[in-house]
Amino acid sequence: LGGQEIAVHGSDELMRLAQKQAPYLVREWLFLGYVVFAVGEGVGLYFLTRGARGLALWAFVAYFVGAVTGIVQDATIVAFVHQFPTDYAAADAATRVTLEPLAHMVVAMVGVQQSVANVLLAIGVALYSIAILRTRVATKWFALLGLLAAAACVFYALVTVSAPRLAGLQPLAEHLFGFVVFWDLWAGIIMLGFRASPSQGALT
Repeated sequence: LGGQEIAVHGSDELMRLAQKQAPYLVREWLFLGYVVFAVGEGVGLYFLTRGARGLALWAFVAYFVGAVTGIVQDATIVAFVHQFPTDYAAADAATRVTLEPLAHMVVAMVGVQQSVANVLLAIGVALYSIAILRTRVATKWFALLGLLAAAACVFYALVTVSAPRLAGLQPLAEHLFGFVVFWDLWAGIIMLGFRASPSQGALT
């Protein structure tokens, strides 16, 4: 999810954001596209694991709500990066002073949304992984990686929502989040090769 490394503490950082607005905006659009893809991934994982019935359904609910929360969060940061830096750079000194608290509030709100989304996605990934272990519709190593990715996602959420108190753990959290990206890629490969068996029946 987007919104990382957007510094808004003071006039210098906000002016730097205005100067680098274009690359930041491209990056945030890519993050938004990534989480939109996650919605389709969640649906595909439900079809893959629906033999687990209730477990798969709860996994889908958690994953879907987390993805939608992530879409709202990323859409918020895209709108912020698209408009706020330009307005801030064009404002006079007195107006900039009044705009700075608004920037802090938006970034703080995005951080909370991001943490909620990551925790819900982690629950979904963990439940999907358990469903895969039960149904054996994919290799157990994919399921075990999913449990590891879920733990990394929760850790990242805790570091994000606790900022700046756990700022020293941010690099570690970002590196561990690589497990989530790897799991996403593996999930896509598995679903591209998945064919429903007759025993799985229709969507329920």
